[in-house]
Amino acid sequence: MRNNPAPPSAQTVALLGHDLRAALSEVIGGLRLINPDLLPAEPRAHIARTHAASEALALLLEQALALLQAPPFKQITALQQTTAPVGLHTEHLLHSLQLRWNAQAQEHGLEFQLEAKDLPAQLALDPAVLERILSNLLNNALKYAGAGCIACKLDITPDRNLKITVQDQGKGFAPATLARLYTGNNRDESTGIPGTGMGLHIIWQIVGQAGGQISAANHAGGGAEVVVLLPLQQPVETPPAITLATPALLLNRNLLVADDSETGRLLLTQLLSSQGAQVTTTSDGPQALDHLKRSRFDALLVDIEMPQMSGLEVIRHIRSQPGPLARLPILAITAYQQRANKAAILAAGADSLLCKPVLDAQTLAEVLLQVLRRNVSPHHAGPQIDPGQFQELLQMAGPKMAAELLDHLQKDLRATEHGLLAAAHGPDWLEVRRQTHVIIALAGTAGATFLHQLAQAINTLAHQPVPDRGTFHTLLPQALEQLDMLIHFIDQKIADLINISAPATYQEQP
Repeated sequence: MRNNPAPPSAQTVALLGHDLRAALSEVIGGLRLINPDLLPAEPRAHIARTHAASEALALLLEQALALLQAPPFKQITALQQTTAPVGLHTEHLLHSLQLRWNAQAQEHGLEFQLEAKDLPAQLALDPAVLERILSNLLNNALKYAGAGCIACKLDITPDRNLKITVQDQGKGFAPATLARLYTGNNRDESTGIPGTGMGLHIIWQIVGQAGGQISAANHAGGGAEVVVLLPLQQPVETPPAITLATPALLLNRNLLVADDSETGRLLLTQLLSSQGAQVTTTSDGPQALDHLKRSRFDALLVDIEMPQMSGLEVIRHIRSQPGPLARLPILAITAYQQRANKAAILAAGADSLLCKPVLDAQTLAEVLLQVLRRNVSPHHAGPQIDPGQFQELLQMAGPKMAAELLDHLQKDLRATEHGLLAAAHGPDWLEVRRQTHVIIALAGTAGATFLHQLAQAINTLAHQPVPDRGTFHTLLPQALEQLDMLIHFIDQKIADLINISAPATYQEQP
């Protein structure tokens, strides 16, 4: 009897995901760096189509990796929640559809018509789900249209559904096929009409998982029509000041980009420069820190996975510095997309983060503008600590033992930070309870009131029969952020105590 191979571990999937995202980011970046004006019309169209398809592949890759990381009984949930509610830019969607499907229709001797009626600037939908539905619908239409035209129409219904209508001028569905359209066993050999209905059955499953509806019918004059209704999520609220109608929004912004990938540096430079920014690039962490010492920048965009000195180390170093540099706006860019990795990046002091591949200038600029326009947040000033209680701790230790006490507290805090991050991967709820129990005690001793409250909330959650992961992954980044700030706060206090106790250097008077 042959043993079934063991499923890949979460760490293996995470590493594979990182490598795939990094490679795909290079592909997309390389395509974007090609100047289409220097090419003849035919290769220009092929590159544009390949570019659009590579971005669609990036969306599907995220959904596939989410499914690989979910246990079997959670895979439907993972499929539904691969992408958080975000704004899908309508103009970008329509441009991508036109590029890809117009070229494919021409290869089949067909015409492709795309119509969009009264769509908002952003669609609150999962991009990967929408990509799968449109791709399957249009591929089916191309396969069975025969000749003539394929029409795709997008509009919004009064009850806030995205209505997708795809029509072709082929032979249409056989009556028997329509009768059992959603069973996945639809071939009727007696009709002479091609198709098993399997493609539409796949679409029916995807639409159902997204909470939508699908219907299919034949036109009186011939041809098939499929209509999909997808419920829109809550509208994405974008601050009125954040708009990309003009590149002047980043005009005169002096930005530093740190990325060990040459393609990544070139792509970010191109995207940011198109918005009016002045961009300086560097290939590693030490060079980035050197630039920050010599020049003033409005923000740092830093890749997390760099040799010599990682982006995480760069961020922590900057946040530990005295003066204005510690408040530098930082946008982290990473190919790791596990929640624990994101939590660690935010806890280190990044203001926000983007995941590779960066698909468009609009998304990059919107996130960066939010970082640049944000007021100095509390975490830059330090953790929320009761100064009276912290001072009592130092007085209890006495002048000689205060530094040693803080050193022990510091080591315990770092150990619990690593332990909580490791426990979050599962999550391992038993270990989460253990680590937060320790944090409750340590935060209470140091007077870190907000951290104390967060640790208590997570500990209570972890004791529930079925802990809510969504709540956990909302509280965890905040707790890690406060924990990291407390560590740096105590670092500074230890340094202050050492400087106070150090004997003054004797200088012989003249």
